[in-house]
Amino acid sequence: MSLTLYHSPGTRSIRVRWLLEEMEIPFELKKIKYDGKYFASDEFRAINPMGKVPALFDGDQLVVESIAIMEYLLNKFGPSSLNVGPEEKEYATYLQWLHMAEGGMANYIAVSFGNKFDMDPYKVSEGYDAYCRYQIEKALGFLESQLQGKEYLLQRGFSAADISLGYTLFFAKTCIDVEFTDTVTQYYKRLMSRPAALVTMADVKTS
Repeated sequence: MSLTLYHSPGTRSIRVRWLLEEMEIPFELKKIKYDGKYFASDEFRAINPMGKVPALFDGDQLVVESIAIMEYLLNKFGPSSLNVGPEEKEYATYLQWLHMAEGGMANYIAVSFGNKFDMDPYKVSEGYDAYCRYQIEKALGFLESQLQGKEYLLQRGFSAADISLGYTLFFAKTCIDVEFTDTVTQYYKRLMSRPAALVTMADVKTS
């Protein structure tokens, strides 16, 4: 089997496993308990020099960073209905949410979560934590407006952008005290009820 995914339940590697399940691509799953000391060890850094998950091997080719891995899989193992090409009408919206889920939301959630539990190196000032919370709430407000009249981010239906954002919403819901509107809540429930999501999230808390 050429694809091997190093995955820890509850982490950003959810995105990659969920996509692999949706695309029905055969892969070997290497499930690892989240352990900061192990991730910092020479043993794990020989797998991923960044010392984190996900790490995907395609043969001897290492790919890291969850959304980069998603794009790699979509482009290499497509065509897939989960991907959106530049010639398509909703390409800009797709690309925006595929990346905004991380850069515009999950990074701020991570800082606020780490600061909440006094975790090094996430300790920040009260002011910066408030700034992170502001960015999260602003993004959720934008999401609310984008979901009006749609079941998913795109009018055409479910895509990899929903997977990317689905993990981010899971992260927000389970790790920081953030309120979802009814629209966002119903969207989140639709995502988590998908068969591939149920398989992926079976070993983590989703409620």
